[in-house]
Amino acid sequence: MTSTLFKKLQVENRASLVAFVSCGDPSMEFTEKLVGRICASGADIVELGAPFSDPMADGKTIQAASRRALDGGATLEKTIAMAKRLRGKGVKNPFVLFSYFNPIFKLGTRRTAELCADAGIDALLVVDAPLEESEEIVSETSPLGLEFIPLAAPTSSLGRITKISESGSGFLYYVTVAGVTGARGALPDGIAERLAAVRAASKLPVAAGFGISTPEMAHAAALCADAVVVGSKLVDIAHTELENNGESAALAAAEAFIASLAAQMFR
Repeated sequence: MTSTLFKKLQVENRASLVAFVSCGDPSMEFTEKLVGRICASGADIVELGAPFSDPMADGKTIQAASRRALDGGATLEKTIAMAKRLRGKGVKNPFVLFSYFNPIFKLGTRRTAELCADAGIDALLVVDAPLEESEEIVSETSPLGLEFIPLAAPTSSLGRITKISESGSGFLYYVTVAGVTGARGALPDGIAERLAAVRAASKLPVAAGFGISTPEMAHAAALCADAVVVGSKLVDIAHTELENNGESAALAAAEAFIASLAAQMFR
């Protein structure tokens, strides 16, 4: 489904806005409402972040969100079940299950793939599954029509990026910084040239993520990539507003933030 979306957006001359949510923070009920609101306000694709106790690729914002979710009883299975409920409510945006491999291994790779397919999830993104180990997952997801979103880093050679893109489907998630997730004040120097090279090397559309936190940064990334991923800033806005002003304010703030980014996706 993400492949179809990218073709549509190419005609419209705009990048896709990909929004990451930390599922179960602080409850699945809140996340379910949050996903519905951001889909309605301009998120093209939603990454459903399954909580994990040791999210080594994530900074303090998502680490804290995962801990709150786990403390509230969130699990991988509950995350998938929430996606199924959202499909039942008519939400049609592509869903990417974003997880580390440990919860998938514990549940079972085949079982995870079966549950995702049944729930209407479109793709899996497994943060710590490198090229050399991705086939263990792809062999279970591909027969069920699930896409596998591969990742590449700033340290990846262009030749390796080509191989990484060939191992996956949907889109290539390009990590723009050598570090963990977290809102940053600016895009890295030389990112336009690097993304141009990555897009030329990749067989898939390229999404730029890690650190994008403002409409201005989102627009700059949209000029250079096929998709823009925003995560930590959205998680922080939702949590801060929820803590200080309650659920309605949190949902409204998240909705407004996503709308401000969606307006910057046109090239």
